[in-house]
Amino acid sequence: MREIIKKKILKAIQFAGFTTLISCISQIEIPIDVTGGRLVVSGKISTISDQNILELGISADSYRLPIPLSGASVKLVDDSGTAYPYSQTTAGVYTLSGINGIQGRSYHIEIKLPNGKFYKSLPEKLPTVTKLDSVNYEITNESIVDFEGVVIQKKFYKIYANATLTSSNTYLRWIVSEAFLLTPTDFPDIFGRIPPPCFIVQNADPQRVVLVDGSTFSTNTIKKQLIASREIDWTFIEKHYFTTYQSSITKEAYEYWRKVNILANQVGSIFDTPPAEIVGNVVNVNDPSEKVLGYFQAINQTFNRKAFYSSDLPFPLLGSKCDFDGDFSQLHYSTRCIDCINVKNSSFKRPSWF
Repeated sequence: MREIIKKKILKAIQFAGFTTLISCISQIEIPIDVTGGRLVVSGKISTISDQNILELGISADSYRLPIPLSGASVKLVDDSGTAYPYSQTTAGVYTLSGINGIQGRSYHIEIKLPNGKFYKSLPEKLPTVTKLDSVNYEITNESIVDFEGVVIQKKFYKIYANATLTSSNTYLRWIVSEAFLLTPTDFPDIFGRIPPPCFIVQNADPQRVVLVDGSTFSTNTIKKQLIASREIDWTFIEKHYFTTYQSSITKEAYEYWRKVNILANQVGSIFDTPPAEIVGNVVNVNDPSEKVLGYFQAINQTFNRKAFYSSDLPFPLLGSKCDFDGDFSQLHYSTRCIDCINVKNSSFKRPSWF
C-alpha cells in the first residue's frame, strides 16, 4: 500500500518543490491525474505591496515544470468594479503596482490569454489580520542521510512563530523567505572594474506548508510553531536575511492548501514542482468544465525580518568568501565566485530593504 501511495505522490509533486525534505506520507487515497496543457495560476492580493505577484504557466507533463506563460492581459478587480492592471516583469510573472489589499474588501482577477481564452477567479474577501507576535531562531544539529547512504551531521536554523488568534474563525499560513548577498571575486585589472554583487531571494523551506485552523485550538495563543528549517551553509558567509510572512487567509484558501499539503507535502508556490490536478478558484468563463490549476487569494499579511552574519554563528563556516587571494586562475575559485548571476534565483537587483 505504501509503495502505491509513494508512486502517486511522486507524480503529484513534480510541480511544487523552492529543495526537498523527505517526510512521512499519510495513507490517503487521492486520485491523481497530471495532464499537460492546463493553465496554472498562483497569485495573491496582499496588504503588503511587494507581495502582489501573479504567476501564470501551462502544465507540461508528470515530470516537467510548467512552461511560463507570457503575453497575457491580467487585471485585479475589486468589489466596486474598479480594475487595476498587472504588468509582466519576467516570463510568466506579473506584478501589481500602486495598490494594496484592504481588509474587508473583495477581489478577483481576470485573465485574457494570447489565444483569446478568458478566465476569472471567484471573489475573495480579504480577512481580518492576525498579527505576528514574534519569531524565534534556534541552531540545531541533525543527522542527515546523504546520497550514498552515509549519516552525516548538519547544522540548521529552526524558525518558530508566535501569534495570538483574533477568533476561532482564523486561518493562517506561514512562509519564510530568505535573501542573501553573494559578492563575486574581484580580479584586479587595469581598468579597476568591480563586478556587481548578486542577490538571491527565495523560499527558505519550500517543501514545508504550515497552516492553522483557529477552531482546532483550545487557547488563542500559538507558541513556538515550527515554520521553517534551513541548513546553515555557504549562503551565510555574507549578509543573510530571513523574512517571516504570516498570512491571514480565507477558509477556502485554507482548504485548498490543506489538500495540496496532504497530496504532496509542498509549500511556497505551486510553481516549484509540477502540480497534481487540484482545481482552485479560477474558471474559464466560456468553458466552466475546463480544469484550471492553482489559486488566487486575498490575504492579510504581517511580517518579521532579521539579518544574520557569519559572526552571529557560534562556530566557523566551512568554505570562504569569494575574495581574490592572489591566484588568477578561475579554476581556483568556486563557480559561484566567478559568475554569481548563474546561481539559482540570483539577480543584480538589490531588494529595497537589503
